[in-house]
Amino acid sequence: MLYLDGPPDDELVPRIERAGGTRVSAGPYWDRWSVAFADPDGYRLVLCTRAWSND
Repeated sequence: MLYLDGPPDDELVPRIERAGGTRVSAGPYWDRWSVAFADPDGYRLVLCTRAWSND
């Protein structure tokens, strides 16, 4: 999970797809706030548009 604190760059999602990532669902909450991918080995990457804070 990567917290981006905003939407991903316009070219990032297509670039990940060209590299072999397949868009998948991460569940209703995460589908609202993120874009999730599975790589050819089955690992997941979630790009969240929200920010992370340890406060």
